[in-house]
Parts: sequence; structure tokens; C-alpha cells
Amino acid sequence: MQQALLTLIVSLELEESLVDWLLEQDHVQGFTSIQVYGHGSGVSAMTVGEQVLGRQKRTQFMVHGEVSGLERLLQDLRQEYPRAGLHYFLSPIISAGPITGESPE
Repeated sequence: MQQALLTLIVSLELEESLVDWLLEQDHVQGFTSIQVYGHGSGVSAMTVGEQVLGRQKRTQFMVHGEVSGLERLLQDLRQEYPRAGLHYFLSPIISAGPITGESPE
């Protein structure tokens, strides 16, 4: 079973809705969220204030799990939030687990 990390970047307006939605998903064991800033040339999606600052405040979610489950989660997100402007990337994980003083097997 191949493990991966699904990273989602969402608008602040969508944050609470996505927290609730992720908590309802049976195949999501847990996730992490942090405030981040997006930078780029997509000026049309930025307010005047964001254009002046050169950044847009966002929330980033990270979900660790099996690739097949995360791909299923992406399909569900496409149906639930089709025009929400979600951005994602799915990255393979080489190693993960708790730090205990013992080597993982």
C-alpha cells in the first residue's frame, strides 16, 4: 500500500466548510491545517489590497493516507466543491510515522 500526502489550498471563505466536510469522511483519519499565503500572477482573483501586498491569504490542508483513498477523496471533492477554486497536489511519501527511538520496519 503506497502512502501519499494530499495538500489542498483553499480560500479562507471555504476553510470552515472544508474542515467540517473532512471530519465527516470515514476514510480520513485526521488532517492538519495552517494559514499560508499564495503568490503569483493570477491578479484577476486578487482584491486590490491583495494586489498591493502581492499575496493572498489561504488555508492549506494536509491529509496523509493511502493513494487510493486520497484519489477517492479528490473525486469526492470535485463533486462537492466543483467551482470552489481548490488547488491540490498529491505527493508520494517515502517514510512516515512516529519518532520513538526505534527504526521503522
